[in-house]
Amino acid sequence: MSTPSLTPDPSSVDRPVAIVTGAGQSLGKAIAERLHGDGFSVAVTDREADLAATVANGLDADGRTARSYHLDVSSAEAIVAVFAKVAAEMGVPAALVNNAGIYPNHALIDMPVEAWDGVMTVNLRGTFLCTQAFARARAAIGGGGAIVNLASAAAFSARVGVAHYSASKAGIVMFTKSAAQEFGPLGIRVNAIAPGLIEVRDDQVTPEYRDNYLSMIPRGRTGVAADIASAAAYLVSPEADFVNGHCLVVDGGFLTGRTLVRSGDDG
Repeated sequence: MSTPSLTPDPSSVDRPVAIVTGAGQSLGKAIAERLHGDGFSVAVTDREADLAATVANGLDADGRTARSYHLDVSSAEAIVAVFAKVAAEMGVPAALVNNAGIYPNHALIDMPVEAWDGVMTVNLRGTFLCTQAFARARAAIGGGGAIVNLASAAAFSARVGVAHYSASKAGIVMFTKSAAQEFGPLGIRVNAIAPGLIEVRDDQVTPEYRDNYLSMIPRGRTGVAADIASAAAYLVSPEADFVNGHCLVVDGGFLTGRTLVRSGDDG
């Protein structure tokens, strides 16, 4: 990959810039690929620099419409620095997808405070800081733009072992609504996506958990990364211009309720 210039490439100035956090793999990678295919220049950020570089190179090896940036969203200083670097090298971003997050399992009764703080720092605080950096950059040039935050069905349906994760994602839902209110006058739309069970890694869940979850999805399948990428692409597009402060649930119907049938009971 060639060394990036500090000046946006003239061949890519007609492409709006999108920043995707946690874009080195899984959902973030799929979102970065979809937005690039839809005409965005994409800043691929991840705390694993090698993963981010691989994704960016796969999109544009010359670095004109995709570049990688090492970013750990738990660092406020790193967020400010990376957002400034993206603006200098690619242009002020028009879209931000706050995808970076962690999903550890830990029983609440013996959860160390460090485990709680770690999840809140990455999932909720990171979303806040990236949103703030984006909004400040957009406000400086007159506003406009779109933000998509990754929440989760876990924000609405609790599960044993992820109290910290569920709380962080519920926080993102309400943070999204508050940000939509505050940034509306700036022309910045803020929405969220709440994925259900998405097949991204073979080791993400046990086969038993997957089978039990699948039995409660009316759509009859688990999700794939492309389902979430499509939702993100819609929410940052002009077609969603009047969608603001909304949490789009993409779960195959899991949150509609439990699909239980009582035999011998018609009502």
